[in-house]
Amino acid sequence: MEASLAAAVFSANLTGPLWSDILTPFNTQTGKTPHMVRSIANAYRDAYGGLPKEVWVLSLALFVNRCGAMVLAFLTLYLTNKLGFTMVEAGGIFSVWGLGSMTGSWLGGKLVKPLGAIRTQIIGLTLAVPSLLLVPLFSSWWGVAGIVYLFSVFSESVRPANGVAVAQFTPPELHTRAFGLQRMAVNLGFSVGPAVGGLLANIDYVWLFVVDGITTGVGAIILLLSFGFRRYSKNKDAAARQKLAEGNQTKGSPLMDGQFVAFLLLMLAIGLVFFQFHATYPKYLEEHYQLDEVMIGLLFSVNTIIIVAVEMLLLNWVRRFSLLRTIGWGGFLACIGFGMLPLGSTYWFCILSMVVITVGEMFMFPLGSGYVAKRSLGRDQGMYMSWYAIMYSTAGTIAPLIGTAAYQRNPHLLWYVSTGVGVFAVAGFYLLSRKVAELKVA
Repeated sequence: MEASLAAAVFSANLTGPLWSDILTPFNTQTGKTPHMVRSIANAYRDAYGGLPKEVWVLSLALFVNRCGAMVLAFLTLYLTNKLGFTMVEAGGIFSVWGLGSMTGSWLGGKLVKPLGAIRTQIIGLTLAVPSLLLVPLFSSWWGVAGIVYLFSVFSESVRPANGVAVAQFTPPELHTRAFGLQRMAVNLGFSVGPAVGGLLANIDYVWLFVVDGITTGVGAIILLLSFGFRRYSKNKDAAARQKLAEGNQTKGSPLMDGQFVAFLLLMLAIGLVFFQFHATYPKYLEEHYQLDEVMIGLLFSVNTIIIVAVEMLLLNWVRRFSLLRTIGWGGFLACIGFGMLPLGSTYWFCILSMVVITVGEMFMFPLGSGYVAKRSLGRDQGMYMSWYAIMYSTAGTIAPLIGTAAYQRNPHLLWYVSTGVGVFAVAGFYLLSRKVAELKVA
C-alpha cells in the first residue's frame, strides 16, 4: 500500500488504527473507560509480544549499562569547566573518541566470527571499566585523549556484536521490533543516567566516571550469568538459530553493495547533525538558554522518557510504510528539531525542540538497524553491522570538529545548516527507495 508518510506524520486527523484504538474510548457518549484501558494494554502487548527471551536479556544488560551512561552527556562541560579546555580542544577530544569508536566498531564486527557475538560483548564491556575509571587521573589534552580513545575502542566494540546477537536470536519479521526494544532499553537507562549525572556533576565530575564504570561492569556480569562465556546460547533452540544465521552467510564486503553504501552516506549526513547532541548542544543550552547541568540532564531525560513511552507503539504503527522513506522522514524531523534552537529562549522551547528531535529519532534509529538486519540476511552480518556502527563513529569523529569550529565562529550557524541537511536526507532516502526492492518497516 502506497501511503504518504508525510501526511500521516503531519496530519491533525488522528484516525490511524493505533490512534483510533486508543482515542475511541475517550468518547464521552460511550463512557467505556475499561475499554480505554484494554485498548492501551492491547497496543502495548502487540508491540512487545513474541520477542525471544534472549533479546530481553541483551536489552536488560544494555539498560543496566546505560543507567550509568552519563560521561558523554557531560564530557564537554567537564573538559571546559573543570579542565579549562577551549571548545576546539574539547571538540578534538570528541573526535578522538570518534576515532576510537571507528576502531572499536570495526574490531567488534571482526571478532564476531572467531569469538561469537556474546563473548565479544562481554570482553568489550569488561575492558571498558578500567579505562573509564582512569579518565579523571589525566588533565593534559594528550593524556585525556589517549585514555578516552581506549575507552571508546572497548565500549564501541560492543555495538556491532549486540546488533548481530539481536538479529541472530530474532526471526526477520521481528527485527524492527527487536531493535526497537534494544533502543528502548538503552534510552530507559539513558533517562536515568543524565538526570543522575547532572546531580553528580554538581558534586564532583569524577563521580560520573566512577558510576559509569560500575554500571558497565554490571552489564558484563548480566551477560556472563545469562549466557556464560560461550559462543552460542545455553538454550538449544536459541543456539540453533545462531548457528543457522552463521551458516547461511556468504562472503563479500558490504562496501561492494552500492545501495547499502548510499544508505550509509545518507545516515552519515544526518549523524553529523545528531552527534552535536554530546558536543556543541550542551554548551549551546548553557550559554544561549542559561541552563545548568541539572536542567540539561532533565532535558535529556525528556528525550528518553518519550522514547520509552511510545517508541514501540510507533514502530508497530508505521509497519505499513516504506522502510527507507520512513527513515528519511525521521532524519528530517531530527534535523528540524536542532534547526529550531536559535528561534527560542525559554526552557519550554528547549522541550519543544527536544520533542521534535525525539520523534525523528524514533523513526530513524531502530528502523535503520532493522534495515541493516534485513539487508544483511544471507551475507556477512557481522561486517554489515560493523560498517553501520563505523558510519556512526565517523559522524562522531567529524561532527565535533565541524560543530565546535562553527560554534566559535557563530553559535547559531550550525543549527541553521542542519535544516538544509534534513531536506537533503529525506530527498535522498526517497530516491534510494526507488532503487531498492520495496521493503516495509516490518
